[in-house]
Amino acid sequence: MKKIITLVFIMTFTLGAVLNAQTKKGDKVPGYVIDNSGKKITGQIIVDDWADNQIQVKFIKKGTSKKVTYKPTQIKGYAFEETIVDCTGKKKQRLMEYDTRKADRPSRIFGPTTVFMHKEVTVGFYKLYCFYVEIRNDVKNPYEYSFFVEDVSGNFQKVDAENFKAMAKKLFKDYPALVNKIGEKDFKLKNLDRMVKDYNYWVTNKHDKNEYRVAMK
Repeated sequence: MKKIITLVFIMTFTLGAVLNAQTKKGDKVPGYVIDNSGKKITGQIIVDDWADNQIQVKFIKKGTSKKVTYKPTQIKGYAFEETIVDCTGKKKQRLMEYDTRKADRPSRIFGPTTVFMHKEVTVGFYKLYCFYVEIRNDVKNPYEYSFFVEDVSGNFQKVDAENFKAMAKKLFKDYPALVNKIGEKDFKLKNLDRMVKDYNYWVTNKHDKNEYRVAMK
């Protein structure tokens, strides 16, 4: 059974740190869209919920007041700045990036499968995307999630609760020190973003493959 998580947990989960997201639905925040030619257009993004953020983006171009709604088939992606409070109580900004990608199912019933996916790991041998599916009529657990991993050759593969161990061993097979930890505490599906970063760090530095090291920030 796929892992179900609440909206609150989704909004705060990142690298094991407890983050309190201050940005909420309806807020206008700095951001940009990337058109199909690759051009970045700056302005403001009107933040929506997790499902709608994947289906469309509402954008106000810098220097104008006109709101334009883009769907994933119309642009390559978008990003916006989200305000969070970290575990020390300090406010800071983080960039929430979305790329147009093809999912295996809609994020909302009868919705499109070409969606904007939230990019969790943006650079390295593997990029990591998180995809949310709305669970209707379940207030306590409104979303379930899975990951999609893209390698430098463009191979795009789904990782979820059902195939996590097998896929993780396949993805990280060249790095035994990481493979041997799969399934242990802090090396489960919810930790995949950190595991991808640690693997990317190993690919770049090529330290002893039998020695596990945490990626340097």
